[in-house]
Amino acid sequence: MDGLKPTVFSQLMDIKCELHREMGLAPLPYWKEVRAQPTWAKNICGNFRNTILKSICKLRPGRKVNWRNYGRCIGLMERYKTFLNKDVPNLLKKDGLNKKLSKKNKKIFEAAVGMKEMRQYYLKVLGRSAKDRTPTLKLIEEALLKQLINLKTQNETAFYHLASQDAKTTKIFLKGMSEGYTIFLNEDGDFNGDVRRTDIHMELLAWQYDIEKMRKSVPPKTNKNLGNELKKLPEFKNKTQEWFNDVFKDIKLSIGIPGRPWQSSQV
Repeated sequence: MDGLKPTVFSQLMDIKCELHREMGLAPLPYWKEVRAQPTWAKNICGNFRNTILKSICKLRPGRKVNWRNYGRCIGLMERYKTFLNKDVPNLLKKDGLNKKLSKKNKKIFEAAVGMKEMRQYYLKVLGRSAKDRTPTLKLIEEALLKQLINLKTQNETAFYHLASQDAKTTKIFLKGMSEGYTIFLNEDGDFNGDVRRTDIHMELLAWQYDIEKMRKSVPPKTNKNLGNELKKLPEFKNKTQEWFNDVFKDIKLSIGIPGRPWQSSQV
């Protein structure tokens, strides 16, 4: 760890790299990890694989076409389109991120998010020159549009193949498509397969830098210190320290273990 707080974008992309490994997917294209995940963060990604991502992992194609799973894949992609078109704008509005910022706050916000890194990444995704003058937000829009066009093509291809099948197969496909639409996110935007710890796990991943900083402090902080900080958040204010300790134990996150010498963790 180099001591510099990672940007939101770089931290998110590094977590995605770890999730790709957990799910046995090819490495994330156009991105080289800035920091490896600490053990406890890797354990969270493992939990995601066994909970909210479990149904998606089962969709791996085989040699023989599974029409129900094929339908689930198309349904999942349709839900992703809804997420981009409807859920994301609503989430930005809910968090107040759609409001116009002052020049000073905009500069602070862009630095924390990592707009420069984001720009370099999307220039690579779109195959553009580093000298391209297109605004960063426009690049992101173009990259998302490219994704949507690809999803539309996948959808059209699926129905092209389905047209040569009988009614029974079509029914199986359409049933799978309905299942796939909510296989990851339901209509309310909540994760399927959630074991009621997804929120705290995501919060811990977002706090990764601060948690590792707590572990490196001299003397180091404790799990209780972390629990007290998390209790300041509205969604966790009523949680007990025992509940936090159980969460920490499950992912093997320990800060200031009594009776053991403090050791620097690697990120």
